[in-house]
Amino acid sequence: MGFDIKKIFLPSVGVDMVFNMNSLAPYSRSSIIYDADFNDETIIIAQPLIPFSKNTVFKKLHLTTIVHDKNRKIRVGAECSHFKLINQYALANKTNVPAVLLKYELPVKETNIRSAFRLPLTAKYIIKGKLLYNSLAYYTPKDFSIRDISLTGLGLVVPKKKNNTINPVTEIKINEEIIIGIVLIKMDQDKPVGTLPIKAQIIRIRPNYSDTHSLLGLKILGLKSDDETILNKFIHAAQVEELKRLSGRNL
Repeated sequence: MGFDIKKIFLPSVGVDMVFNMNSLAPYSRSSIIYDADFNDETIIIAQPLIPFSKNTVFKKLHLTTIVHDKNRKIRVGAECSHFKLINQYALANKTNVPAVLLKYELPVKETNIRSAFRLPLTAKYIIKGKLLYNSLAYYTPKDFSIRDISLTGLGLVVPKKKNNTINPVTEIKINEEIIIGIVLIKMDQDKPVGTLPIKAQIIRIRPNYSDTHSLLGLKILGLKSDDETILNKFIHAAQVEELKRLSGRNL
């Protein structure tokens, strides 16, 4: 199904750039549109909080947003072939800001949120967790924290040491399977959104994520249908709220 880009990607609309959508480790960056040239097939966006740089590389990049379609909200996107940094972009109020020019390719299509959208957690949408490994239990936030989540995986940030000793969670190896229980929390609600048991496999490890922490990339091996629905709604609600915040209007 195609969508009219001239009615979707307009100035002030909140957007998400989804990197490597079909990989095992997609990630996204939120921004807002400054301007669009539909004849030249280019869109100018604000630099995200984690900015594009000359060293930014990706296999695929999709510019996405949420639209109404037949009484439902869906995420749609266009693939971008390349980008250009703009150090001083002039806004209407005469101020100059850093920006990014994206060259897109039609058509605009509904994106596959199951594999595409990895939700970075915020102060309002958080996840607590319990990890089982070698018959021992480890808990957030002292043993690890959940950085982001999608329907296909999670990113865990793990302190390398606890009380000057090696954190056992850092000893988990590639391809090992673990059990992790997560509690989905929206901070303005009295009760958790849901509590889900997850079986997962370690698919990547970045031991030098920072001087003090490692990063584990987990692939979810199976979710019950009801649990998948709960997680999907949690991710979607967080997306919509973030886009509302960025665009300054109701979607």
